[in-house]
Amino acid sequence: MKHSIGWPPGLWVLGIAMHCVFALHCVPAAAQAPEPKSPPDPSDLLSLVLIQSDLSDATQTMTICDADEDGFIDAAERKRLAWRDEHATFDLNHDGKLTHLEVAIYLANQRDSLGITQFDRNNSQVFIKRHDTNRNGQLDADEIADGWPPDPSQFDKDADGIITAIEIAEQFAYKRVLRRELGIEAVDNMSAIKVMKKFDKDGDQNLDAKESAAAGLPLDIRGHDDNGDGKLNNIELAILFSKHRRELGLSKSDGVKAKRIIAMADFNQDGKISQDEMRGDAFSADGDASSQYTRFDANSDGTVTLGEVQTYIASERKQLGFSDEHIANARRLLLRHDTDRSTFIEPAELSSGASVPGKLPASTMKAADENKDGRLSLQELAKHLAKQQ
Repeated sequence: MKHSIGWPPGLWVLGIAMHCVFALHCVPAAAQAPEPKSPPDPSDLLSLVLIQSDLSDATQTMTICDADEDGFIDAAERKRLAWRDEHATFDLNHDGKLTHLEVAIYLANQRDSLGITQFDRNNSQVFIKRHDTNRNGQLDADEIADGWPPDPSQFDKDADGIITAIEIAEQFAYKRVLRRELGIEAVDNMSAIKVMKKFDKDGDQNLDAKESAAAGLPLDIRGHDDNGDGKLNNIELAILFSKHRRELGLSKSDGVKAKRIIAMADFNQDGKISQDEMRGDAFSADGDASSQYTRFDANSDGTVTLGEVQTYIASERKQLGFSDEHIANARRLLLRHDTDRSTFIEPAELSSGASVPGKLPASTMKAADENKDGRLSLQELAKHLAKQQ
C-alpha cells in the first residue's frame, strides 16, 4: 500500500520527486515487498547509461535513507529500502554500503527494464502537475475520477487505486514504443492530438467522416480506418500523418520545422498563413517578410498552407540527400575521427591498412569527398552514409 506524503505548497515539486522515490525504493518492507527476480549480470550494470532522473532520484533516496548523512546507506539504514534484499548486486565495491552512484545504478536498472526514458519521466511529471490537485505526488482516487486517465487500469499496474509518476512513465514508455513500431514519431502523434482536439466536435475521441473532412486531412481516411468503424481514432490518425510525412520524404525534424514555420505567423490559428499574416515579422528583421513566405506559396494564391511548407521542405531534404539518422551518425563519427578538432576528417585520421572496428577506412575519403578538397565535412559524411544503406 502506497503512503501519501503531505508537502507545503511551495515544496510540491520537490515533494513529487521525493514521494516517487520513497514510494518505490525507500519504504518499510511491510509496505512494499519486492517481487522475486533474477539479479542482473554485473556486466549489464556497467553498460547502463545513467540519465538525469536516475541521479536526481538517487539524491532523494540518499536524503531519506542516509540518516547520519555520511554519504552512505549502511546496514542499519538499508532496512528502509524496499530493495534491500537486492543490495549486494548493486554494492559494486562490496563494502557493505551503498553510495549515491550505486543507488543511481539500481534506479537506472529498474528504469531500463521498463523501457522508461528521460522523456517519459518528464512527460509523466507534466501530467502529475496537471492532475495532482492535492500536490502529494500521485493521483488519488478522487483525482482519477475527474477524468484522467480515461482508462485508469492501463496505468494502475498494482490495482491499488492510486497512480504514481512511475506508473505513468511506464505506460507512456509502452505507448511510445508501440507508436514507434507503427512508424509513428512524436511529431505525428502531436499532430494527431492537436487535430483530434480541434475537430472532434462530439467529444468521442474519434473523427467521423464529417469531422475528418473539416480537418482537411492529407490522405483518404478510408485507407487508415483499420477497425472499419468509419472513424479515425488517435492511433489511426497518427499513422495517417506518419504515412503522409514519410511519403513526402520528410524527416522527424522536417515535420517539426514545417509546423513551426506555420505557427510563427498563423496568428488566428486557422492552420494557414494569409497575406495579412505574411506581413508579420516572422523571417525578416525589416518587417517585409511576405517575400520570404512567397517561396512556400506553390500555387501563388496568396496563402501558405502546411502542405505547401511540407512540400517545400521535402524538396530541400531530397537535395540534402540524408536523413536525421544519417546526420546524427555522421556527427558521432566526426567526433570520433576528428582528432585535431578541425570539424573535418582528414586522410590521416582515417584507418589505414587493415579494417579497424568503429573506424572509417581510408577508402571513405575517395568515396565521400564530393568537392575533392581532401577532407570530409559533416554533410559529405552524412550523404555517404545515406548511400551505403
